[in-house]
Amino acid sequence: MAISRNGIHGWPSGKLGRVVYYLLRGQPVQRTIGKPGKPSLKQKANHESMAVVTRFLGRFKEYLNNGFELEARGTIRNQHNLAVSCNKKSALKGEYPNISIDYTKVQLSKGSLTNPENVRMKKVEGGLQISWDPLNALNQFGKGEQYDDCLQLAVYFPKRKSQIIELNFSKRGTGTAFLPLSEEVLESPMEVFLFLSAANHTSVSDTLYIGNLNGVLDEPKSTKHQENRVEDMGADIRFEQIKEQYYLQMKLRPEDRLPGKAFRSLEKEYLVLMNRYESTSRSRQRKPD
Repeated sequence: MAISRNGIHGWPSGKLGRVVYYLLRGQPVQRTIGKPGKPSLKQKANHESMAVVTRFLGRFKEYLNNGFELEARGTIRNQHNLAVSCNKKSALKGEYPNISIDYTKVQLSKGSLTNPENVRMKKVEGGLQISWDPLNALNQFGKGEQYDDCLQLAVYFPKRKSQIIELNFSKRGTGTAFLPLSEEVLESPMEVFLFLSAANHTSVSDTLYIGNLNGVLDEPKSTKHQENRVEDMGADIRFEQIKEQYYLQMKLRPEDRLPGKAFRSLEKEYLVLMNRYESTSRSRQRKPD
């Protein structure tokens, strides 16, 4: 049963037939319930694209919170959603079932602040040295540029499936930054990104891909194991969606939540997906990719 608290012309809340109505971030939302039919090839490709992007970006949550915070202001979308939408459109390569990340086109931030020029990186004893021109070509800071703009660094290791995130790592005006790394890590394939944010948090730059070190990791061809991973990642996406809806409901007073059966259905799906997510996560930790 759905309830319309504002009369017959108001947005309903609850379950009506196979549709559940509720508010998400202040906006009316509806979703169908029940098992979907067999997906088409196009739908499978879309699911894999979403899964690949979501899995990759899930490693950079704190970084995305900084990089897309301004872009998310005044909208009903959060930083993660904006980042997924942006990268799903432009940062993928390959065809289903072999879709992968194109690191050269990844965007972990979005804004109008100017990035530093002539960015360079090299391996040195004990770590990674990054340098850039602290001033622009006219030997003065351009529009919006400031000496104390903060460097936000992200390094991803595809083979190790790990990342290093350094927020407020250096200042634009210093022209250099050093990231300590062990010898083993320093020799691993890595993809390096940065963006700048104003010290007063009023602007950020687009992500600058600095480059790759130690070679590109070959993408494996599709296997049954990979297909299972795609299914797992699709479940992860659904879990994140349901978790957000459930947490929003739990923040409300009991009388303002979805009515009885609709809330219990949401809670049951959340608990089932949470158990599956935790079980899958433990399995991934035990088995190498």
